[in-house]
Amino acid sequence: MADRIKPHVVERVKKIRQWEENNSFREARKLPIFKKYKNYYVPESIVKQSKTVLSFGVGGNVGFEKEIAWHNKEMQIELYDPTPRSVALIRQIIIQSSRKSIGDENMSVANRIHFNPVAYAKENGTLPFYYDPTREPEKDKANGRKRDKDEIVRNQEQSFSLMKRQEHFESVDVKAKNLKTIMEGLKLTSIDIIKADIEGLWWELCNELLDNDIDCKFIAMELELNFEKDEQVEPALDKAQIICDRFKAKNYDVVINRKREKLMLEMLFIRKDAYES
Repeated sequence: MADRIKPHVVERVKKIRQWEENNSFREARKLPIFKKYKNYYVPESIVKQSKTVLSFGVGGNVGFEKEIAWHNKEMQIELYDPTPRSVALIRQIIIQSSRKSIGDENMSVANRIHFNPVAYAKENGTLPFYYDPTREPEKDKANGRKRDKDEIVRNQEQSFSLMKRQEHFESVDVKAKNLKTIMEGLKLTSIDIIKADIEGLWWELCNELLDNDIDCKFIAMELELNFEKDEQVEPALDKAQIICDRFKAKNYDVVINRKREKLMLEMLFIRKDAYES
């Protein structure tokens, strides 16, 4: 489905396209070594040889995780998302097959995907997880139905975030861990694949990876830029530039996953010695 773009966003998206062009970033879809798994492109060789996958901010969509698990029966996948709706529905979502194959094969995939109701954060602890209480389902608006806070939180289909984007946002408390703590809990010294859609905390996760020289072959990262004003465009892209340059300095290729008509970047960071580029 094509992205819906608001008129005032058009010029800002053009600046994102110009930034990508200035960096001469390649697009994964144009590179034969990459294979598409749902919405993400990954070198097939990395999928086939990977054992450990960490996926942050899955919401209600585990299509990518299920797809790569189908192609590697040794793969173990850990999901992280404290969104109340995800916590309530995730087991059913995992078991539901996105393919026609059912039965033992589907259950084998489900048994290798493990859900953790935990957020990623720079620091460990219990943190406020923000949402917009004014966003109601259209059917409720139409019939004038009002929900109490608990029901709003349980059925909230929008994104939650550790970042308070508006003053009127409300929150629920969630458990949060940094990457070091997560790896220690899983007894990992390296990670094969990380996928993250964590509503603005890409800066913290990327810097934790880079500052600590964490051994990871492939990272798919959504870089939400979320600038409200034109003068915020350049500072946001400067931060993205810092991260891309740091990954390059650590011997990673930097590739565009998809060009979106949104105020965001979908970037892939692939360690050069992990695949044939």
